[in-house]
Amino acid sequence: MQDTARVVEQRIVQTSCSLDRAETAWRGASVRMLTYRTEHNGLPKPSMQIDLVYRSLTRSLATYHQQMVFLKGSLDSQQALLKDVQGTQQQMLSAKEQERSMLASTITKSKRELQKIRSNKQALEAELQKKQQSARRVRSLINNLVLKEQSRKLEQKQKRSNEDRTAGIRTETAPQREGFRAHSLPWPTTSTSLLHGYGFYKNLSSGTTFENPGIDIKAAQGSRVTCVGRGSVSSVTWLPGYGSLVIVDHGNGFRTVYANLATVSVGNGAPVQNGTMIGTSGENIDGDLVHFEIWYGKERQNPLTYLR
Repeated sequence: MQDTARVVEQRIVQTSCSLDRAETAWRGASVRMLTYRTEHNGLPKPSMQIDLVYRSLTRSLATYHQQMVFLKGSLDSQQALLKDVQGTQQQMLSAKEQERSMLASTITKSKRELQKIRSNKQALEAELQKKQQSARRVRSLINNLVLKEQSRKLEQKQKRSNEDRTAGIRTETAPQREGFRAHSLPWPTTSTSLLHGYGFYKNLSSGTTFENPGIDIKAAQGSRVTCVGRGSVSSVTWLPGYGSLVIVDHGNGFRTVYANLATVSVGNGAPVQNGTMIGTSGENIDGDLVHFEIWYGKERQNPLTYLR
């Protein structure tokens, strides 16, 4: 809008110059017409020609005036819109600052609650049970997504088959996209240090054994978490012990899960690329970490097989 306002201002300056030139030319023509009429009084034909010239200049002058009025109105409108945009930007900045303050307060409160849980063995065991339930919930989410995808593909295949039969075309199966190869994916964080690997591990504070369906990567709270490959976001949710969670469908049978997020930067259905920011890392009873999983269909995979 600022660029538009500058363009309109330039047009007004140009039009003002043209108007000045037209008025100067009009005054000169008027003087010449009077001189000509005085010197050639009684000669109608040249007089008619001068009248035509006079009227043409008058029309041009009126056109310039109309253009000036239009451009001034346009500039006023653009400047009013620009003022509205600046006001909206200021409101957004204020709202963002309030949101930042609320988030900082929530994080501080969560830290205090986690410290209480860690110091209470019974509460810690209850929290670990919630985490195990959430792990089962993630499996259920993945299974539902796979079933929906299979149903959608079957419908598309039947539709294509019907269309091909109607058109007399032989149906051929479309080639499948290549899946992830071993050690081909980047890490979702700059850190490559593990807090817990894939499989079973024991929580030292409670002595409870927990089956890890993915890996827990050490990452300072607020660290960037990025997508490991091209795809689309198929689920954004929150689960106890898992925090905010994002599932990405890579369209090749593979899905990746990013959990224990303090903030989420993508929405459901959003397209993502390798390196797209998913969110920022958070904290749970095990510490500051990012939980990361890889699934192929309904089967979970060891992420270390695919991370390079």
